[in-house]
Amino acid sequence: MTGGRAVARIVLVELGGPCAEAIAVARALRDAGAEVIHAGVLHTPAAVAATVEQEDPGLVGLVPAPGTGRALADAVAAAVPETRVAVLDAGDDVVDWVKDGAICATDPSSGGCR
Repeated sequence: MTGGRAVARIVLVELGGPCAEAIAVARALRDAGAEVIHAGVLHTPAAVAATVEQEDPGLVGLVPAPGTGRALADAVAAAVPETRVAVLDAGDDVVDWVKDGAICATDPSSGGCR
């Protein structure tokens, strides 16, 4: 526990290919107090689902490779319906995002989550 709140456990996935932003996002999440499991490059929703089953995170953070379409992120969200899924990039203010508790991936009011 940190400050009375549970520490966020986040599986960070480079979706569809290598993405240089993933390291910056992982560091920002870690510095914000999250426990980050950097899964590396995963190409399929099934691979992400297998990692989620092993790691039991509260959130899956996707850092899409350049040119990766939204459909792949949506397929990942469908493959892990019990886990929140968010698309992140280094331009997001992930520090505030983690501290605010990250809105559920399926919440339509969330612009940054899928």
